[in-house]
Amino acid sequence: MPPPSRISIVETGDELLITNPPRTSDFRTGFVLIGAGIVAYTGYMGLTDTSPATVASGTLGLLSFAAIIALFTYFLGKDFIWLVFGKETLQLTNAAAVRDVRGSLRNRSSLPLKGHLEAEILDHTYPTDEAGLLEVIRLSNTNGVIVFGRELSRPEAEAVTSAVEHFIGRQNSSRR
Repeated sequence: MPPPSRISIVETGDELLITNPPRTSDFRTGFVLIGAGIVAYTGYMGLTDTSPATVASGTLGLLSFAAIIALFTYFLGKDFIWLVFGKETLQLTNAAAVRDVRGSLRNRSSLPLKGHLEAEILDHTYPTDEAGLLEVIRLSNTNGVIVFGRELSRPEAEAVTSAVEHFIGRQNSSRR
């Protein structure tokens, strides 16, 4: 099955490399940019307001306002960084599976490939929810678990799982 156009699946003799860029849309990009603008403007206006009611609210009012702005900035910023700089890769060799995420706080995780590797598509709504950016594929063996596939659609998840199973099958048959 050829991979869907958004993701890249490249298999060489001893390596499988899957690249998953963020799912973009004009609506999502516009929403994040307008939201960031509103938060920035609101923060500016709130911090420069010198009316008697604002001054009377004191330190507690200022701290609670700053906390709300920080919360909105965190969630919008996380989505913005993923949209602009994000990319998820999964590299399989005969020794390990390595997941690398750019545009996130979690950078890299790996799983030694000793024993049988099982690839499973998790039961999420497709495409996965925008807020959680859930991974939709779980690779597991006796050494642990690694998840992959932020925002994959069902056909994309099936293509990735098929490629992983094909690669692992080839690696197992060459070891015999």
